[in-house]
Amino acid sequence: MEFRHILLIRTDRIGDVVLTTPLISILHQEFPHSKIYFLTRQYTAPLLKHHDWLDDVFIYDPEKEHRGLAGHFRLGKFLKEKHIDIAFLFYPQAGLAFSLFMAEIPIRVGSGYRWFSFFLNHRIYEHRKYGKKHELEYNLFLLKNFIRRLPLPAEIHFRFRLDEPLLQLRKSALEKLHIQSDYLIIHPGSGGSAPNLPPEKFKQITAYLFENTEKTILIVGDSSEADLVNTISAEINDPRIQKIIGEWDLETYMAVISGSRLFISNSTGPLHIARAFNIPLVAFYCPAIPCSPKRWGPYNQLDSVITPAVKPCSNCNLSTCPYGNCLGLISWETIQSKLEEKIKQLF
Repeated sequence: MEFRHILLIRTDRIGDVVLTTPLISILHQEFPHSKIYFLTRQYTAPLLKHHDWLDDVFIYDPEKEHRGLAGHFRLGKFLKEKHIDIAFLFYPQAGLAFSLFMAEIPIRVGSGYRWFSFFLNHRIYEHRKYGKKHELEYNLFLLKNFIRRLPLPAEIHFRFRLDEPLLQLRKSALEKLHIQSDYLIIHPGSGGSAPNLPPEKFKQITAYLFENTEKTILIVGDSSEADLVNTISAEINDPRIQKIIGEWDLETYMAVISGSRLFISNSTGPLHIARAFNIPLVAFYCPAIPCSPKRWGPYNQLDSVITPAVKPCSNCNLSTCPYGNCLGLISWETIQSKLEEKIKQLF
């Protein structure tokens, strides 16, 4: 098979988009003369500006330009003008499946288990909800009939460029903070996508890193996480502890993450950005099936993940969690041991 124009579609959150990007390189290797496009939301598009082998990024705007039936007709017309030969719909949505159909794309690949799957003509029958493998590998499974073989985990790579624009963004952000040396990042929130390690444990992590390294520590959150960031940083008044609350756009944060010596967080999108740049990690995950590290952990770096020693639930709901928040059961001794290990490796 040969395709002139290939479209990948992922329109949900940061981590989901990052975990789809290795497929760009795989498709480029398989079809080196093809143009590869990516349809995503406006807020995740900056991630893709710095990816190898991507020819263009299209914006999906379901609140305005692509709202409702007329908006998805409009999207279908736009895609038809791009003469796309094959499209992969990784996050199934009815409107997007309809747009691909209206665009008359010859091969439309996606889940066969949705009521709107009849808009697709190459259906994949695999449930993701059971979390039997990693999200990246679920994404990869959509390619299986169009590439010679599925790559092994060790053959899968993220191809984000550490290019001059990204380096300049990082330099500018750090200069404003008067940071001229190595730094570590603590990202204590998760945007509601998963449970958080309690703030008290993040306080202990901050104090331990402050006492056992000479590095600057950035505690980062968006504007909705101001109280969380302030709580964690409150007990140490020192210029080595820097609070960043809603000051950076995603591209700037990506640039800063790419230069970090260590990234510590819950299950969250920026963690996957750090993984894509091969930044050393410490991550805290709930073992419940929908949010387990087996499906959502940093790809091929699960040795960086800490989970509580509890039986995994079939679902994760803090209001009904028998432990209140199972991440609170992770002992300080376990966390300290992992931090010691990382510090010895890095410093």
